Parts: sequence; C-alpha cells; structure tokens
Amino acid sequence: MLYGEDESSGCKWYRPPVDMLAGAPAWLPHDELGDHLSGNELGCVYRYENGSWARAPYPGTLRDDGLDCGMSRFTDRDDVLRTVADEDHGATSVRDAHALLAHAEGHRLTPELLMSLTGDPAGRPRDRPAMTRALELARLDRP
Repeated sequence: MLYGEDESSGCKWYRPPVDMLAGAPAWLPHDELGDHLSGNELGCVYRYENGSWARAPYPGTLRDDGLDCGMSRFTDRDDVLRTVADEDHGATSVRDAHALLAHAEGHRLTPELLMSLTGDPAGRPRDRPAMTRALELARLDRP
C-alpha cells in the first residue's frame, strides 16, 4: 500500500469529495486511513495486489492526486530498480535490487532478507529494529 498527502493533490480538494477507499480490499488499514481522511491528511491511496497497482476510481476531470510530485521515479519498474540499485553510492547491487523488489512485491520481505539485500553507503551500522518496524508497517512481510 502507498498513501500520502501533497498540497497539490486534486483528490484532497476535489468537490464533491473523492472516496479514496472506494473498492479497497479488506486488508487495507481502513480505520487508520479513515482517520487521515477525516483530518484532510490524505491525497491518494494506492495498493499493490495480484501483480498490479490499483486505486479508487477518479472523476474524469481530476488531473493530479499529488502522487507524481513525490513518487514519479517509482512508477516505472526500471526506474525503481535504478533508484534501489544506486551502485554509485554503494546502496545495493542490481542483482540484489531485483531480488529485493521481487520479495517486496510477493510480500516475502523478511527482516533477514532486507538486511542481506541492502547496505549503508557510508558503512555505518544499520538500525535493524527501525528497519524491521518499517517493514512491518509496510506489510511487505505477509500477504
């Protein structure tokens, strides 16, 4: 799942309001997202399911939900792999980037895999508890 908010979001300011949770599967954290919606802190909600990304239907006149502003480099698989495999900075290899993305897409990314497929370009020790919490919150470790 990918959700966020940007002041440029057409969804956030659209009238009548867009139901960003329309058609959303039960596994999404509806209560949490509903809290963000009620606080006007949600501009888009995307979910990855059955091999593709999806979102609620938008009115034909809605041009921008704010996603492109912060996420445009993550909309194309090759761009994602280039971003993850930033070998110039020693983050991870191209081979490991492919493995990391495949495990994340398949909801099989365990803390052990995450630690083995990534590195710190500066050679600093990584914060495994923080990485594990982020992984659990992203729900990339379970279907």
